[in-house]
Amino acid sequence: MKSNLLPNGVAAGIALIISAGSVARGEEIPAGVTAMGPSPEEGLAIDGWIVYPSLFIGSVFNDNIYSTATDRRPAVGVRVRPSVQAGLDNGLHKTTAYMSADAQFYPGLGSQFRLSPTPTTDVDPTNVAGRAGINHIWSPFSDLNVYLSADYTRQSGLFGSNFGATAPNVTVPTGYTVSASQQFSNQFTGSIAVEKKIADWFVRATTGVQYVSYDSRPIASLAASGDAQNGLSYRASLRGGLWLSPMFYGFVEPTLDLRRYESSISDTNGYRIVGGFGSELISLFRGEVYGGYQSQSSVLDFPGGEVAKPAFGARLHYYPTPYLTLTATVDQMLAAAAAPTALAGRLGQWSPATLNTQSKLQIDYAISPFWTAYARGGYGETRWTNSPRADTIWAAGVGVSYTFWRNIAISLDYQLQKTSSNVSGVFGAIGYSTASWGFAQNVVSAGVTYRY
Repeated sequence: MKSNLLPNGVAAGIALIISAGSVARGEEIPAGVTAMGPSPEEGLAIDGWIVYPSLFIGSVFNDNIYSTATDRRPAVGVRVRPSVQAGLDNGLHKTTAYMSADAQFYPGLGSQFRLSPTPTTDVDPTNVAGRAGINHIWSPFSDLNVYLSADYTRQSGLFGSNFGATAPNVTVPTGYTVSASQQFSNQFTGSIAVEKKIADWFVRATTGVQYVSYDSRPIASLAASGDAQNGLSYRASLRGGLWLSPMFYGFVEPTLDLRRYESSISDTNGYRIVGGFGSELISLFRGEVYGGYQSQSSVLDFPGGEVAKPAFGARLHYYPTPYLTLTATVDQMLAAAAAPTALAGRLGQWSPATLNTQSKLQIDYAISPFWTAYARGGYGETRWTNSPRADTIWAAGVGVSYTFWRNIAISLDYQLQKTSSNVSGVFGAIGYSTASWGFAQNVVSAGVTYRY
């Protein structure tokens, strides 16, 4: 066991090294890389792998465990968050694996039935969110890379299973929709990509599949099941770009997107084409901005079964000091089809896609070798393009951690989530959620974090 007095400054450099070059290739940054991420001075060496385990155990207070608009019920429970990150790099092959879970237990409390505003069964508040996956890069030649990735993410809200400083940022996939009612999503993603560099040009071809399912919604007797939005997406894209300077590039990326749902009337075919600019690293800044056009059309050729909208986004990272990291993202995309029931389609309220907008900001700061802190905020909105419905979510959080002995720290965390919708419960009869007024929820956690 080694001292944890020096990792913060070193880790920022590691974050820069790992992330350099990833934006142009379209990679995700390995989970947990922040200004306070893992340091090569720490970790376990296991057969060539460097492994970074950590564990949080503590108590949690939730002032609205059933995520209801009225009759809020508070409770105190137990929160456990294990995390493991591992890396292997032999030059030809580079592999990054990660796993994190966020389990909240409320002993003695289970599901509940309520009559107001409509007959509804709220699910058991004990639940688990988390993420696990692996990324592999094979570089047989200096100008050719092959990327393989697999990921499973279970999350609720904009920030998923994040908890406390150094928590990984969960990337919300295009299939995810925001709901005013309580919602957990399960996202299974796999992809393969090949990138070729030709002088100042680069070309990257990617194909992948993603399955998204939703659960833990309130179960209302008059509302349709959320299973209708569960779906499998097949994507293929081709990114071509040019280095305009040693640190600045431009690119164009068309994408084909085929979506198949458990409710087959929602099946769509679509495409997206975007172009933009980015930098691997300009001074202490790196990032990418893009804009373009996107469309989804009904496979069954329903009337009004085509949606076309602008697409835009940005992913920005700023490292003003070795101890401070700012990350900002914004995306507007066409998300899951909005046809909860066949009845909704017959009433002219079916849509081949929803318009989903999300923006997030996270700040990680190493106050001293002993103190670390973070703050984050986000906004998400899903609009039903062929109906008046719009659901929104606000999320915010702050946390602080004090390392008082070796690798053991006391951690305190506060989270706020507030949702709303512009439709009322009467829509439950035609497939809308009867919990659509939204809810507010405050969660406070305190405990001990151990990092090897």
